[in-house]
Amino acid sequence: MLRFYSILILFLLLTSCDLNISKENDKDVIGVSEKKNEALTLGSDHKKGQALYSAKCISCHNSNPKKPGSIGPQVYGSSKELLSNKINLGIYPKNYKPKRSTKMMPLQPHSVKEIANLYAFLNAP
Repeated sequence: MLRFYSILILFLLLTSCDLNISKENDKDVIGVSEKKNEALTLGSDHKKGQALYSAKCISCHNSNPKKPGSIGPQVYGSSKELLSNKINLGIYPKNYKPKRSTKMMPLQPHSVKEIANLYAFLNAP
């Protein structure tokens, strides 16, 4: 009987050690994948900006950002400050004169991490 309890205790100790190690490894893996995703979304890749523009902006702005759209104005050459303020807060930067008087643009705070990509696309030669 003593032998059974010793084996049981040894088994529990070994399994608890394995669980702690695997949890630490999972944290490392999650941290690395989060960093990779963060690097991908916070970069300034104009192709990702083009994809974002095509998915979310073309419905109001023109497919060619150098031309005015049906509802929204041309956006080619927009500054990061303008993009950030208009997309996140729905306001224009100080001392900026809007191209149109309408205030129809919906807020899109979910796109906040992709503003650098959008800026890169809208300012590409």
